[in-house]
Amino acid sequence: MTIKNQLDEFRIFAKRLSRKLQIPHHNALDIIAMQQGHAHWKALMKAWDQGWRPAPWDVIDIKESSVIESPIRGFGKVKTTEGDVAGEPYTLSVYFDEVLIGGNGWGIHLGHAPSEPAEIETYTKPNPLDDKAFFSQVMKIAMAAADEVREAIAKDWGPASMQPEEDGSAKHPLFGGVSSEWHCLHCDTHSTGPQMAANMWHCPKCNASPLDIHPAAVPKEPVPPS
Repeated sequence: MTIKNQLDEFRIFAKRLSRKLQIPHHNALDIIAMQQGHAHWKALMKAWDQGWRPAPWDVIDIKESSVIESPIRGFGKVKTTEGDVAGEPYTLSVYFDEVLIGGNGWGIHLGHAPSEPAEIETYTKPNPLDDKAFFSQVMKIAMAAADEVREAIAKDWGPASMQPEEDGSAKHPLFGGVSSEWHCLHCDTHSTGPQMAANMWHCPKCNASPLDIHPAAVPKEPVPPS
């Protein structure tokens, strides 16, 4: 593989990653850079200009990473089912990493993180969700679907990320780093490997996404003197 092709591989992978995670391309490039041990893409390019090169197996690994969208599950693929509870209709939509269930005048959203509370919206009064038995049943349906989504994602990520070692170390499902302590860039707190795995690699404190989770605080670029 030529030097030019190594950078091209990273850029192509970043495009696929940005589509899968629904993030800007420059954020996906930063993920690639951090997986290679750099603070962000600009830092990787600076190191490149100074002679740094990725090992050949690093490029192969990034092509085979579980971050790449599988042909079975992916963004844009929605599984929709319809049903009713006590005669009240509902529609259940299962996306790549979230679940929506709704009906006449109401909707419930369950996200990727188990710690994230359900988002409940009502648009009419009185509302079917006012009935505690109905609300309990539709939540049971939505939670079962969310558990299946999380189980599928955990399978995609593999045991290295979802089953920490005895010392608490676990592998980041997106960046590939291994650590027993993880730092959240969003709320500036630390969590253990088991805590991260249990919460699907979202921050247990603030529910920030796996993109904000790193083995150590990412160093900030020095501010040039004015």
